[in-house]
Amino acid sequence: MNDYLPYTKILCGRIAKFFLVIPLLVTACQPASALVQDSIPTITAAPATLIPTSQPSPTSAPAPMTISVSGLQLPPEVVTDIYPDGIVSSEPGSEADIIIEMVEPEQEYELISYRVYALVAPFFTIQDDITLNRLRGYLTGRRNIEDAPFTEIEVRNTDQAALQALINPKGPQSVALVEESFSSQKSFTEKQAWSILPFELISPEFKVISIDGVSPLDDDFDPKSYPLTLSVGVRLTNSNQEVDPALLEEVLPEGNYQPDQLTSLIMTGVTAMARDTAYEMEMEGVLYPGTEIRDVMRGADLTHISNEVSFYEGCKFPDPDYTGFIFCTNPEYIELLDDLGADIIELTGNHNNDVRALYKVDSVPFTLDLYEQYGMQWYAGGTNLVNAQTPLKIEHNGNKIAFIGCNYYGPEMAWATEDSSGAAACEDFAWMKREIFNLKQEGYLPIVTLQYQEDYFLNPTTKAIQDFRPLAEVGAVIVNGSQSHVAKAMEFYADGFIHYGLGNLFFDQPGVYITYDSFIQKHFFYKGRHINTQLLTITLEDTAKPRFMTAEEREKFLFNLFTVSEDLRRNR
Repeated sequence: MNDYLPYTKILCGRIAKFFLVIPLLVTACQPASALVQDSIPTITAAPATLIPTSQPSPTSAPAPMTISVSGLQLPPEVVTDIYPDGIVSSEPGSEADIIIEMVEPEQEYELISYRVYALVAPFFTIQDDITLNRLRGYLTGRRNIEDAPFTEIEVRNTDQAALQALINPKGPQSVALVEESFSSQKSFTEKQAWSILPFELISPEFKVISIDGVSPLDDDFDPKSYPLTLSVGVRLTNSNQEVDPALLEEVLPEGNYQPDQLTSLIMTGVTAMARDTAYEMEMEGVLYPGTEIRDVMRGADLTHISNEVSFYEGCKFPDPDYTGFIFCTNPEYIELLDDLGADIIELTGNHNNDVRALYKVDSVPFTLDLYEQYGMQWYAGGTNLVNAQTPLKIEHNGNKIAFIGCNYYGPEMAWATEDSSGAAACEDFAWMKREIFNLKQEGYLPIVTLQYQEDYFLNPTTKAIQDFRPLAEVGAVIVNGSQSHVAKAMEFYADGFIHYGLGNLFFDQPGVYITYDSFIQKHFFYKGRHINTQLLTITLEDTAKPRFMTAEEREKFLFNLFTVSEDLRRNR
């Protein structure tokens, strides 16, 4: 038919159309063909039959894979982005290719993620643990709620169904949980309510309560063995089906507990390895003071020790009856710090230049070299003022933490100058506030430690409050008093945790019983935030060896300190 097209256009004067059949062309164009007979050949046209143009058979596109998330008890924000390209939701009543569901023991899964929740109470709560059986009993009415350590358990609306199923799988609707927006931490504290929150929403003003002895903040935490873990699995209905593993990772809701983004930090009070403490180390062995607390100290990712006395090879043999205050530490004693896993050494102490007073030798350079040999870093002191004022910056698991400290009390011989060793003097705190602000701008979480004025009271002085609080206001997440031989009150102020004194770690004060009981802090940082602080409680034995308190000792100790701390909060 295409062969006739140019002649037809000429004969018909562009009237005939391409889609007309051949017989119509011939009939309609006879007169016009006579007029141009000499210019074109004679065409004898046989009746034409239109042959349809052959089209290739369409190739069917592969059907998209289907996914089912029915029965998935997760907050909506967790499951909004599980449909990548090529994946659609399965139709009701049809079997999906991929199933995402709460993990069931009898099923096998390609991948599993964990959504961890934490049972929390107001920070100044003495109780540390509760059994799942008792918790379930209070919440289902099988135990009298009036006997519970809380008035109610509050949860977010989006977590309620999942938590009810976790607490009582056989009867989730019987679990009494109260929906709450958590807009007011003060209200939460005053009601003496507890709460169950997603792990990432833990904050410093909460105390994480362990369940049957297990807490998501444990060093060896395993989500699978914790009763408040939602295990979410992805499986295939056809085990022979080949699916890209990357696709399965994409559709599986991400877990909210990422241990590779969590950092734990131990912080301690006064260490001065001299006098009777040093004598016991000579008699019982250098590692003797740390035997009862070693595992906990080493369990943290980072361990801080405020060592107030410099090392010197010419120290005299320790005298257990010496009651003076000019100290010297045998270099062999660094083995104790190393055995405890010390990473960070604070140098705000007012005994760092005692060797100079005793032997006319600057032992700070030797001390810093010794720390370096053992892989320890230091801050708040150095061979000159610039070094002493320079913050120590550490990045661990994505968390940026900076340490900065100063010596407020003196004596003046303990302070670094432009060309001599010592601790950074606090002065009027102006330089420190600038450093804290700059560190915050750089994305660091500033931690401040102060060698402040010593006293033997649980509550802080008015002057201490006036000096500590502005450091939190400018951005410090933790402000500690490293000077105190007595455990002191603590508070939350601005966005920081302030502890006016932790007490002694390794220092002997025989007969001064108020100095025997102390704190070890354990702080937690997650995805760039300070999320929690645990208070570990110790008491001194044999003038040199701290041990963890018994339950009865701890309860009494915390009651006294929390009472003073509550007075501090109410009088703010």
